Amino acid sequence: MITNPNVNHPLSIFSWNANGLRQHINELQHILLETNTDIALISETHFTPNTCAKIYGFNGYFSCHPDGTAHAGAAIYIKLNIPHHSLTPYSTPHIQAASVSLVVPNNIPITVSAVYCPPGLITTSDHFSNYFSTLGHRFISGGDFNSKNPAWGNRSPNTRGRALQQCINNKNYSSIAPPGPTYWPSHSNRHPDILDIFVKKLPSNIHSDLTNLYDLSSDHSPTMLKLGLNVPPQQRESLTPSQLNWPNFKKLINKDIKLSISLKTTDDINVAVNLLTTSIQKAALESAKPYNHTNTKKQTPYHIKSLLAEKRRIRNKWQTFKYPNDKVKLNKLNNEIKKAIQLDRNQSYNNYVESLTTKNSSLWKATKSLLRLNQPTPPLRNEDNSWVITDTDKANILAQHLENSFSPHDIQPSHSQLKIVEEYLEAPLPMSMPAKPTSPDEINTIIKKIPTKKSPGHDLITNYIVKNLPRKAIVYLSHLYNAILRLSFFPNSWKHSIVILILKPNKPPENPASYRPISLLPTLSKIFEKILLKRLIPLATEANIIPHTQFGFRAHHSTIHQLHRTVDKISNALEKKEFCPTVFLDVSQAFDRVWHEGLLYKLKKFLPAPYFLLIKSYLSDRSFKVRLNNSYSTSCRISAGVPQGSDIAPFLYSVFTHDIPKTPFTFLGTYADDTLISASHQDSGTACRMIQSHLNMINLWTKRWKIKINETKSTHVTFTLRKSVCPPVTFNNQIIPSSDEVKYLGLIFDKRLNWNSHLKQKRKSVNSRLHLLRPLLKSKLSLTNKLIRYTNR
Repeated sequence: MITNPNVNHPLSIFSWNANGLRQHINELQHILLETNTDIALISETHFTPNTCAKIYGFNGYFSCHPDGTAHAGAAIYIKLNIPHHSLTPYSTPHIQAASVSLVVPNNIPITVSAVYCPPGLITTSDHFSNYFSTLGHRFISGGDFNSKNPAWGNRSPNTRGRALQQCINNKNYSSIAPPGPTYWPSHSNRHPDILDIFVKKLPSNIHSDLTNLYDLSSDHSPTMLKLGLNVPPQQRESLTPSQLNWPNFKKLINKDIKLSISLKTTDDINVAVNLLTTSIQKAALESAKPYNHTNTKKQTPYHIKSLLAEKRRIRNKWQTFKYPNDKVKLNKLNNEIKKAIQLDRNQSYNNYVESLTTKNSSLWKATKSLLRLNQPTPPLRNEDNSWVITDTDKANILAQHLENSFSPHDIQPSHSQLKIVEEYLEAPLPMSMPAKPTSPDEINTIIKKIPTKKSPGHDLITNYIVKNLPRKAIVYLSHLYNAILRLSFFPNSWKHSIVILILKPNKPPENPASYRPISLLPTLSKIFEKILLKRLIPLATEANIIPHTQFGFRAHHSTIHQLHRTVDKISNALEKKEFCPTVFLDVSQAFDRVWHEGLLYKLKKFLPAPYFLLIKSYLSDRSFKVRLNNSYSTSCRISAGVPQGSDIAPFLYSVFTHDIPKTPFTFLGTYADDTLISASHQDSGTACRMIQSHLNMINLWTKRWKIKINETKSTHVTFTLRKSVCPPVTFNNQIIPSSDEVKYLGLIFDKRLNWNSHLKQKRKSVNSRLHLLRPLLKSKLSLTNKLIRYTNR
């Protein structure tokens, strides 16, 4: 697939002891952009786990001192477009290091590590050996080792320098030192020296060149290492990396598509889908306009360049003659440069903010970037407690976890139940009318309504491309969709999905179970699902399949309606001074583990043969791959569940659960898989017996259809104004935990229904988001736009 061209250049690795990075962060960001740095190794950051600093355009990884206080520490910043994965931070009192592993063309990982060795401790050769052993077979480690040895240009060695050199000799490593000093003591009795070096173990054909820089204010000066290693920038596969010539795109599609294609067999359908997909991909690639790479790097203002030049002159003079007046001038210039860079940055930001508007969505994009926290996927912990660090291995671990999730629960219904389902599914289907065909006009209507900016499936065909298909392609699609309806066969390539994962809030990032899967399906298949759904819903409505208690994913139904219904039930009980015990059931992996045979059994009850066979084909032989950055897992099988990300999945789940038991004495509320059961009575024991009876019925029903209720995550709340306590209730012989409040469909219900807990939580949440939006709300953004952002937070 087309990617934006980028000229490969030697890898630029910047190294600097900041002696407290937060006070120099603006200077550092400026110099990194000026020098086109790829990786920055920072020593002595003085960070704690809660006070790390970000740099625009870079991913940052940090290693703090193990005592958790603001001293020592190391950080590594790497450009967002450089393929890499983070390694576990190394943190001991003697050595702190933050490391990443680069993905290079020959597939041999190379570790780059930022290191800091605090002074005042006895650091032995074993300490260094233990640290270097964590970096793998190919690495380069740079930073302030606080080690002196003539091997890298010091006048005389110190104890730590001897230990480091011993380790280098024993392990056959090599060191790289800059030509000039990196440490500039302010005391006149001390001499400048080299403390910031690199230790490497790299192939001999990788050339390196290390130079001194003098643009930052610290008692250490930075160095720049040019490494003869081309790391291709990370580019997401895309059919539209640049603008397309749409007239040419339509011309190529019209030329390539043949409407006379045979669509009589299932093989013909698969061939037709592949031909259409290939034609669209080919036309998009050939219609891409040349990518004009423009230099978007902000130019340094002339007055800042002048200050930097004057600073270099004064610094050279002070380093040569050590005149106190020169040191005073140098300090003054450092402060002036800091202020100038800060003012320039503020002015640039204000200009950017003033340009934001709702007309071109720039205001919403800026807001989204503030509210969204992008975090690289950290190393994952395997079942054997080993760490998985490469993107491919992490993708495979996540895929393995999902494959286990996309399977039926280990619940065995009775033999008679299984036999009933099996025999019914094997029974011949009655004759029925063919499926209602579609038309180009219906397809066009659906295409116009699909959102433009959605991630594509594995075929990379975006919604925007589909919106620009010519009439001939739409007619071709209508022939294809009608053949699918006629033969009751769903194409094989449309059954494959790409899964991306998002970390769940407040979950440990090293655990594969902490990630929520989002499936990306081909756009052409989702259009067909919308067509199919328009035909299935009237059939389900006519058969009265979807119960009136189900408010999820139904037309003219929403969470608000279900919440009103629930609040009305509880409020009536409170007005009558009754007890209103309510159980909120947690359905374990509801959508992911739907039993296919059970679902087909229920579908066959009301669907005509063509639609039933089509859904059967739709559910069979589905597969997925996990995508992590630009890496993919192996293909995995889906043996249960309704397809994540599909338009038809909520409907199928509603059908699967439509026969949940009901009683005349209890209140049942469902919104998708969010289920509650409530009862009210003057006597608490009677109310709980009503609930318990209903729970027992649901328990039998869940076992019959392989549905699992998570008893420990379910909640029992007794809504009442009285002081008596309701008896506990059980599910599957386990007591459901009791609580004074519960969160249901976004609202926190407390037992007296006074909403105190909900309002406190909401206020806390709003204040948190308001804090994130302060850079916009306190800026020079127009008053109108500030009001828009404030009211839409």
